Amino acid sequence: MKADVELRKVQLTGGSTYIISLPKDWAGSLGLKPGDYLQIVRQPDMSILLVPRGKRAEKPSEAFIDASLARSPEEVVREFIACYLTGHDVIRLKLGGRVDEYKSFLKRVMRNKLIGLETVEESTDYIVIRCLLGYVDFPIKDAVNRMHVMTISMCRDAIKALRSQDKSLANDVVQRDDEVDRLYLFVVRGLKMAVEDRLLMREMGLINPRECLGYRLIVKSIERIADHAARIAKLSTAISPSSAGNLVERISSIADTAFKIYEDSVSSLFKMDLKQANRTLDEVYKLYEMESEAIKRILGSSLDIRTITGLRLILESVRRIAEYGADIAEIVINLAIKP
Repeated sequence: MKADVELRKVQLTGGSTYIISLPKDWAGSLGLKPGDYLQIVRQPDMSILLVPRGKRAEKPSEAFIDASLARSPEEVVREFIACYLTGHDVIRLKLGGRVDEYKSFLKRVMRNKLIGLETVEESTDYIVIRCLLGYVDFPIKDAVNRMHVMTISMCRDAIKALRSQDKSLANDVVQRDDEVDRLYLFVVRGLKMAVEDRLLMREMGLINPRECLGYRLIVKSIERIADHAARIAKLSTAISPSSAGNLVERISSIADTAFKIYEDSVSSLFKMDLKQANRTLDEVYKLYEMESEAIKRILGSSLDIRTITGLRLILESVRRIAEYGADIAEIVINLAIKP
């Protein structure tokens, strides 16, 4: 089908019906015949989308990876994730001489980092993987909300682990980061597909490509917040509240402010509340002042260098969580303003 713009004249038939002819090569490429139906989907920008009824139920999109040419399992996984994000339903891999190593590494990544994938065919040097989860079953906004619920829980538990020196809880927070990553990649896959398929976009509860771009940036911010929560949890195991109790309490108070900024930004997203988003941005400047004062207290303490460094890095992650929350609030403002 030609990508060039064509002009077609609108004609009147029967005295009350407007008609327009379809490009013959386009109709031919889809196998359209007289009497077939087209779905007409009105778009927010006043354009219309024509979708041949039943034509979307074609055979699944497939990708092939020749892993025998790869230098490492990591190289295979990077290409595999790229195929997943592109929206391929079936990914076929030809494995090289290190079959067992490649298979075990790939299956671990599938289990820990990706959603909806199942091995449907496997031999000694070949593996076929299919994505079985659709976006109508798990809408994008539901996935984003699930990411948020898990991430804010990680944030709170990371600070709780810091205050109580609960290493088990800290390790649990770190492990939960994988689940957020799985949802993140699933959402990115869906958004990439939605940009290229306007009907799928509507089925996923999205309005236009502009909203897809906004959600793409938002889920990246949430994923980064989860990373910082995991970082705080890791660092918490090296801090002793008995020697840095007052500073830990001060950081905990600043963290509560940062978490509220993040929560309020996501709340403004789901309500599309421009005023709340603006109020959230104002809170970030107050947090900067709190952070500056805490830094002075940390650097002026008599604690050992390891504890000082750990507290400083935790405080940095707390600030970054607030800043990512502010990024979300800014995107909400951009989405709330209609073009």
